[in-house]
Amino acid sequence: MNINIFRKTIKDFQTFIIPEYTMRDLHLPFIENMSLSIIGTRRSGKTYRTYQCVNEFVTKGLPKENICRIQFNDVRFQQVKAINLTLIDEAYYSLYPEKRDKEEILFIFDEIHRIDGWEDYILYLLDNKMHKVLVTGSTSKLQTGEISSALRGKNFSLTLYPFSFKEFIRHRNIHPDINTSKGQSYLRNSFESYFEQGGFPGLLNCPESLHIELLQNYWQTMLLRDIIEAHPKDNINVSTLLYFSQSLLSRISCPITYRKLDLSMKEAGFSCSRNTLHKYFRYFTEAFMLYAIPIYTKSERIRNRNYQKIYAIDWQLAHAVTPGEGIDLMRKFENCIFIELKRRGYDLYYYTTRNGFEIDFIAISRKRKKYEKILAQVCYKISSEDVLKREIRGIPETMLYLNIDRAFIITFDQEDIIKIDGVSIEIIPAWKWLVA
Repeated sequence: MNINIFRKTIKDFQTFIIPEYTMRDLHLPFIENMSLSIIGTRRSGKTYRTYQCVNEFVTKGLPKENICRIQFNDVRFQQVKAINLTLIDEAYYSLYPEKRDKEEILFIFDEIHRIDGWEDYILYLLDNKMHKVLVTGSTSKLQTGEISSALRGKNFSLTLYPFSFKEFIRHRNIHPDINTSKGQSYLRNSFESYFEQGGFPGLLNCPESLHIELLQNYWQTMLLRDIIEAHPKDNINVSTLLYFSQSLLSRISCPITYRKLDLSMKEAGFSCSRNTLHKYFRYFTEAFMLYAIPIYTKSERIRNRNYQKIYAIDWQLAHAVTPGEGIDLMRKFENCIFIELKRRGYDLYYYTTRNGFEIDFIAISRKRKKYEKILAQVCYKISSEDVLKREIRGIPETMLYLNIDRAFIITFDQEDIIKIDGVSIEIIPAWKWLVA
């Protein structure tokens, strides 16, 4: 590897005019002597969030020449080995020798985790107190697992999801006004567009006629780059993986068991062990493509013998990739609420009462100053008294039994407060809840 390639890349970025972007809500707190990583699914906006970070540093007074950025998905760096990585800071300081050990330098590395052994280079950079390091990646291993261990606890990870509804309306220059009729109309109409489009930033300025094909392209790229190429030793069969992924996506917001998935695969003519299905699903979760939530219980035995519920990183992505007519309205809506709860940092579970009534989400937050536990039921439209009774049943019992202070039924456009059996249940429209 020639050091001049790194010199040119460093200078190219420093003269690069950063495009305008919609401000993201993910705050990037740099912690002393630790690298910071932005993780999340492919095409969620990680690169543009690094641009935003650059502007934040420049606004605070850091010269752009003090920023060294390398994108490892650049074809020129596909053959880079860990032993070559020290050429990066050598190249930088050969351009700016006067800055060494005297000025703060921000190193930004996109997708560096593709290089085996890269962690030691990050630790090497962190030995210099004048260095800040920001990395991005589409794998949760930056947060847990062997990569986290290799960094010896010196990495702090934050997850960037596709656009929230708040970010979506910010992109449209719409103020979240819930108090006036005009403001509510804007929010209601905007949520219809958001729900129909999904949260991937690349669709925001793309013709609607191309959305399905673009989302299908996203999924195929995720399968290739983040599953197949990321696990070359597995010799993954493309047809098997594609069929399995479509089977999973067709079940979003639904229970799954590996016994039924195994049976479905065999009926379709795919020979695949149950252990292999477990492994493939883990790959999907590591790449932030799919999620599964367990039943809420303190008993590990009960948790292991019950089914999980599955959700996708984006409801419209699932709809675009699922064969036939795609995903129905109600399940897409539940997936939309799930992703927002994940974005807000909740640990999520479903719950089943002693009478067999299911609660969509028990959401627990340990990241705020106060421990918080809420209940969220999701219903696109409460169209009758029978539907209302079905959604409410089980909520009072669950709130009292699990000591939950606040419960919601999130709808598309209905609002009310119901008091029953000593508890209060808030019926709230999604467009209002999403901007709260």
